[in-house]
Amino acid sequence: MIGRIINVVLLLAMIAAAVVTYSLKHEAERSASRVARLHAAIAKEREQIALLKAEWSALSQPSRLQQLVERFKDHFQLEPFSVSQVATLDEIPLRPAAPEAEPGEAKVADAGIASVILGSANQGATQ
Repeated sequence: MIGRIINVVLLLAMIAAAVVTYSLKHEAERSASRVARLHAAIAKEREQIALLKAEWSALSQPSRLQQLVERFKDHFQLEPFSVSQVATLDEIPLRPAAPEAEPGEAKVADAGIASVILGSANQGATQ
């Protein structure tokens, strides 16, 4: 009797181990497939980056840009800049400081949010 119980327990353990092994195998296959897809996507993105770098290099060649400047000189009225057009940092005016809001005064952003909230509440009440 005890021998049959041990056999049944061992049989169930063997079946459980087979199920776990089967599921682990399929999980590993799915992971390997995902890794392969990611490697392919990375290779494709690297190829795109290399292509875009080559295109940028061709588009930003000084000789090509000079030809475009000459070609569209009349349209854009491009002229070389003079030294007097270059300013130093001291000559650039500072941005004016924004006035501080009073404690009871709503800011523009707060008023916009309030109108959105109140507007949606009023719409819900009217419907």
